[in-house]
Amino acid sequence: MTKTPPLEKYVDPLPTLMTAIPDRSVHRGADYYELTMLQRPWQFHRDLGTGAVWGYWAKNPYDPDMPIGMGYLGPTIVATKDHPTVVKYRTELPTTHLFQARVDQLHHESPDMLPEHLSVWNVVHHHGGFTPPQSDGLPLQWFTSEGVHGPGYATLDPRRAAPNEAIYGYTNHEQTSCMLWYHDHAIGITSLNVYAGLAGAYLIHDPADRRLGLPQGEFEVPLVLADRTFHLDGSLAYTLDKEFGADTPVVNGKAYPFLDVQPRRYRLRILNASNTRTWRLRFNTDTKTLPFWLIGTDDGYRSPLRLESILLGSAERIDLIVDFSRVPMGTNVTLENFDAPVYFPNGNGAEIPEVMQFRVTERLSGADRSTPPRTLALPPVMRIRHTSETPRRQFVVYQRTADDPLQFNALPFMAPSADFIEVGSTEIWEYINPQPVAHPVHVHLVNFQVLERQPFDGPAFQKVYQQWVDNGSNPADKPEVADYFTGPPTPPDPDEEMARKDTVRAYQGMVTRIIHQFDVPGTIASIPHSGTELPATYIHHCHILEHECDDLMRPWTIVGHDGHHGHDSGGGSH
Repeated sequence: MTKTPPLEKYVDPLPTLMTAIPDRSVHRGADYYELTMLQRPWQFHRDLGTGAVWGYWAKNPYDPDMPIGMGYLGPTIVATKDHPTVVKYRTELPTTHLFQARVDQLHHESPDMLPEHLSVWNVVHHHGGFTPPQSDGLPLQWFTSEGVHGPGYATLDPRRAAPNEAIYGYTNHEQTSCMLWYHDHAIGITSLNVYAGLAGAYLIHDPADRRLGLPQGEFEVPLVLADRTFHLDGSLAYTLDKEFGADTPVVNGKAYPFLDVQPRRYRLRILNASNTRTWRLRFNTDTKTLPFWLIGTDDGYRSPLRLESILLGSAERIDLIVDFSRVPMGTNVTLENFDAPVYFPNGNGAEIPEVMQFRVTERLSGADRSTPPRTLALPPVMRIRHTSETPRRQFVVYQRTADDPLQFNALPFMAPSADFIEVGSTEIWEYINPQPVAHPVHVHLVNFQVLERQPFDGPAFQKVYQQWVDNGSNPADKPEVADYFTGPPTPPDPDEEMARKDTVRAYQGMVTRIIHQFDVPGTIASIPHSGTELPATYIHHCHILEHECDDLMRPWTIVGHDGHHGHDSGGGSH
């Protein structure tokens, strides 16, 4: 079993994520970027060597010879609400994967799902975006550095896209200020590509935010949190095919970093970019836990909530205000992780008790004029209304045995879409999880609200559901989870209450209910064919990336008011 060699904590400063610079001369009324996927060297810690990683590099419109990037991860894209973003993604990655042995193993295990004779293929998903399907970065929309295309490949403005490129358009419409992200989503190897470094932050700002009095500039700090395992030479060790989690925290590309802060309020935008790990985070000194305020979740603001700890599943984001003036100068505040085994909640993967350190050592550069979080007047979240007539869909997390693939409703990803939703409608989706592991489920396109959870007898339901599958899955005989409820519905977790979400923790032994409205994005005025044509197929999946690649992912389709389904070859390829 590979383990990271011992590392001294808090010797490397936290890297500041670089910000991509838009070019506003290419598409009228839109910010344009070019991001290239490259393999470059990166040192994760002072005591490790320098190893190869993958990352995104942004073209610098003012100096093409000075691209913007670090090596690992990608630069932050800062967008403006209702102002479109257009991105040309290009891959110049090698044709041999960083984790080639694992790719070879996957080809052997799933020869029908993966592209034949290829080792590296990529596509970029705009996670949390209100995005037309041709720009969503679906798993079969992949392309390669040699110009090979997946069956669902799509690009805007084809005349401007080389074979190793794809152009996507993001409307940034119908979204409040929030932290989205972009990451690889290629069929079968998303887990490997993201582990190698293919992820980056995407912030949407609303000009109206200036009146809120939130910390800004150097006092607004994005944190991309993940766990990784390393060889002594500094290279990444992919162990998640054998282990439940990696063993070392990495924030913005550094293991156990520190950040020197002033005694004032900071806004921390935290993304859990881990493949598998759920974190339970708190801020601790030697003598006390420092409370913080949650002011936003995946897709925007919520009413301020004072907390002392928070659970963060894979792909979830939180927007926090932490007040470092509440501790004496010279205090070290440690971001800790506790009571969160991997797999959550009962796994036996590597524990990571400490993540990074904030050192209250900098003198105030000026008065802190940010608004106290208790009095913040944040934009309200409007409750999505429903009645007893609101349509419901159920998705069972199914696995025959521990050696078999995970699936929704016992259907493989490549089977045709079986869920057709009328545009403009509202639905309640129920994730029925009889498995012993919590699954963070991400739904593309929409943001939703968590309604409630309800406990049920997982093993008993799993047994009858398995019998139903073995007997041919006749809809008339489908077992009802209501027959196995062991208690009444319970409210969402406090951090989920009246919050905009695109990823939800489907806890073990629970039916998790979410509600969403199914609207579709319009056209970016300066780009033909950039809007949504119906039927439009998207996907939902577990964001434990190894589970996603193991088939816990399904397409679903938005249709017009006439209910026309069109043709779907499966796998969310359209």
